[in-house]
Amino acid sequence: PGDPNAGFLAGLAAAAPGELLGALQAAPAPSVELRLRTLRAELELRDLPAAARTLAGLEERDPDDWRVVWYRGVASLVTGDHEHAALAFDAVYDAFPGEPAPKLALGICAEVLGQLDNAAEYYRLVWTTDPGFVSAAFGLARVRLAAGDRAGAVRTLESVPEASIHYTAARVAAVRARLRRRPPSEPLGDDLTAAAAQVSALQGFGLDAVRRERLSTEVLGTALDWVLSGSPGAAPGGGALLLGSELDERGLRFGLERSYRVLARLAQQGGERIELVERANRFRPRTWV
Repeated sequence: PGDPNAGFLAGLAAAAPGELLGALQAAPAPSVELRLRTLRAELELRDLPAAARTLAGLEERDPDDWRVVWYRGVASLVTGDHEHAALAFDAVYDAFPGEPAPKLALGICAEVLGQLDNAAEYYRLVWTTDPGFVSAAFGLARVRLAAGDRAGAVRTLESVPEASIHYTAARVAAVRARLRRRPPSEPLGDDLTAAAAQVSALQGFGLDAVRRERLSTEVLGTALDWVLSGSPGAAPGGGALLLGSELDERGLRFGLERSYRVLARLAQQGGERIELVERANRFRPRTWV
């Protein structure tokens, strides 16, 4: 707040990176915050030569400023130098051990470096300490899924509270975490039922029609593969329903056809519409009419 451009920069918070660079040229005076904002805009635009020059100038003037060290880490992440990014963020963490942002940054570095246990621990610390950092929940779910802990990934995504603006995205991710890359030979009944219930519930949370139907096709398609696999428990009786479709080959094919036709009506491009109609026709079971 003591920066000469603090008030000026606060008024540019929502500007797009390209517009921001032009606006920054009208700043009242040169300052560290001005240069940092310039650096961030250059990184977001992937103008790496300009970003390197701006960062070099910052390091020459204020090499020990924690903000400069932080952006050294950000720049290293953008350029793919993950090891140096981790070193920079670790230095900020040493200076501010109680802050969640350095832990989150170290979690990202550990994840991209393949250090899944370390990444999970950093993400877990952030998520349990400050649920406002929802990206930590997504990160924790990613690394748990990568480590083979599918149930843990789903639990993490479902722990995002309804009050969060990312609640819907987290529930969509939970549905996909339950079902994606699951061999049909696995016992999928409970996960299919839970996923279908979540898809139905998401309509009340503003999930748009396109995403809802796409998610429905994932659930119904997984269920069809499961039923066709003939695995134990894959052909339950009793008129069980999944997203309004009977849980047998005929019912699931009708359900998939219905969802793909809805997607075709909602499609913006003619080519996409034709492809979706063809998919609907492929799934439609043989009938007399």
